[in-house]
Amino acid sequence: MRQMLAVVGVLGLVCVAGCGADEGPAVTAPSPASSSAPPVTPSEPAGAYAPPSPVRSVPVVRATPALTLAAAGQKYLAITRPYNVALESFEKAANENMSLSTLQNRAKAVAAMNLAEYTALRSTVWPAKVSTQMRALAKADAASRPHWLQVAASDSKTEMADHLEFAMTAGSKAPSAQVRQLLGLPKYDEKDYS
Repeated sequence: MRQMLAVVGVLGLVCVAGCGADEGPAVTAPSPASSSAPPVTPSEPAGAYAPPSPVRSVPVVRATPALTLAAAGQKYLAITRPYNVALESFEKAANENMSLSTLQNRAKAVAAMNLAEYTALRSTVWPAKVSTQMRALAKADAASRPHWLQVAASDSKTEMADHLEFAMTAGSKAPSAQVRQLLGLPKYDEKDYS
């Protein structure tokens, strides 16, 4: 009888525990201590299917073609116009002895247009004939911009004049004259921008 009770007890435990080969793994609630640990996911067995990766024999390069000389001339004029207008506006205000605050605001506009010109010059693919001069012009823009910001921040017209001299020296006009010549554009005329 004791053997019978023992067999029935073992069978009862097996049924309650749910040990069955075809039922899959037992699901249990996570314990509070393990809830902060990242979940463990089973790894794929070695040799599992993975889609083939594409193989290219030649890399794909998408280069923007350089502008034609005629298109480069039009693009150059469009890019440089706002900066030239701002420069002429500042010069006119200075020549008319306008207030310090007016000159400061115009100098801020010059600095902003300087940055816009620099960015546009650097992001355009220029013809080889003028690419060196365009880089030089962008470099001159970058060199003069800090001085224009100092002109805008000046507390007096005297201080402004000192910084203005540095801005004009740093922002050499030589690359611009060369670009105009190489692209067959007319020489710079301030009347076109005032």
